[in-house]
Amino acid sequence: MKKYLLLSAIFFIPFSAKASPWEMSAHGLVGAYFGVSETKYENKYPSRFVTRSDATLKLDYKINETHKIGVHAASTLMYRQDDKDRSEGEVRFYPYLQDESKWGIIQIGYTKNAANQLHKGATDITFLGIDDSNATYFLSNPNWSGGFKSSAYYTANATAILTDGRAPKLTYITPKINGFKLGASYTVHNANRRGTTSRYVDYETNEDGYTFGAQKEFVLSEKSKIYTSLGYGVFNSTDKEISFGSQYHYGSFNIGAGYKKAYIDGTKNPISTKRVNSYLPAYFDNFRESESYNVSMGYGWEKFKTNIAYFFSEATNTRHQNSLYIWSNVYNLTDNVELYGILSHLNSNSETHEKDNEGTSFIMGIGYRF
Repeated sequence: MKKYLLLSAIFFIPFSAKASPWEMSAHGLVGAYFGVSETKYENKYPSRFVTRSDATLKLDYKINETHKIGVHAASTLMYRQDDKDRSEGEVRFYPYLQDESKWGIIQIGYTKNAANQLHKGATDITFLGIDDSNATYFLSNPNWSGGFKSSAYYTANATAILTDGRAPKLTYITPKINGFKLGASYTVHNANRRGTTSRYVDYETNEDGYTFGAQKEFVLSEKSKIYTSLGYGVFNSTDKEISFGSQYHYGSFNIGAGYKKAYIDGTKNPISTKRVNSYLPAYFDNFRESESYNVSMGYGWEKFKTNIAYFFSEATNTRHQNSLYIWSNVYNLTDNVELYGILSHLNSNSETHEKDNEGTSFIMGIGYRF
């Protein structure tokens, strides 16, 4: 535990250094959280302490006023007390090259796809998040699990397209023109433990993928804006996904909503309807045919912010289903230090009633945003 606390503490020191033509910077959030949970069926974590640090690191070479290239990395350090499913501590590091100019942004490496980056849907104001939520740190969900080397999802865990996760890819996003952006990504191999594609899925075709995204910003007045987004993905030639999203901002008030549908087009790579072995139950890849949506509403005044978010997903072929509610409250103790009070509720249906889970968790914490 001491090792991960020490590593997390490093991110408490924000930095931004300039030595022309080089620019180095970092931003992110580091926090410590304690949650108390009560579940109806399985209670893996009745009380739990978690620390987590998320930081984006950048080292750029400035060619001119409108063009720079560099090495960026998304990093995560975490410690989960008494983790029964995997190692208590975990380190993630996703580097990629980025070229940013008046012609747009080009990324090569372990980054998110363009549809994901341009997606606008429901939001949460804490580290839990509503898409790809960390609520499972405190409430066990039988439909979502991810380890160091593999992942298993019976249902979608987001309304954004993140099937390929942080798998290596090539991404291009256009500059904003009249509030409009376009993006496209190519992924050589979709299976990645930070995505939903299990490495055990038996595809007949090459495991590559293409995603396309669009985002439009409408400025209604000095205080109000509307964002809309559209995403489309094709994986392994037969797996297709489409996503929609929108956000409305008026001063300190905002609402958002997102939707995604995943479906199989063709008969070449069907769902695994039969149990292959003890490690691969029937419908272990059921996320490939599913629907999900989310909604959120938030408001802030002076130093206090509150946000309510809801996420729902279900698989087409089985009774696998999730309902996740998160009510988050943040108080800014200083410009950088935040206090958290979070109430979350999860209701999940699995393949059998014996594996269903329903529970509520109250989480308190403190974070440093830089």
